[in-house]
Amino acid sequence: MEQEELRLPLTQESVIRPAEGNIATGLVWGILISIPLWISVFGWITGIWR
Repeated sequence: MEQEELRLPLTQESVIRPAEGNIATGLVWGILISIPLWISVFGWITGIWR
């Protein structure tokens, strides 16, 4: 029981502290993943208009 009580606050701190870093990396990965999607959508739209 003592080990479990000591582990809970440590896991909470490790989750709360890097939250900003996770959001930043998530935005970067979201942009990198969305660029080829936007290019393919733009090419698909221009292909229909032509």
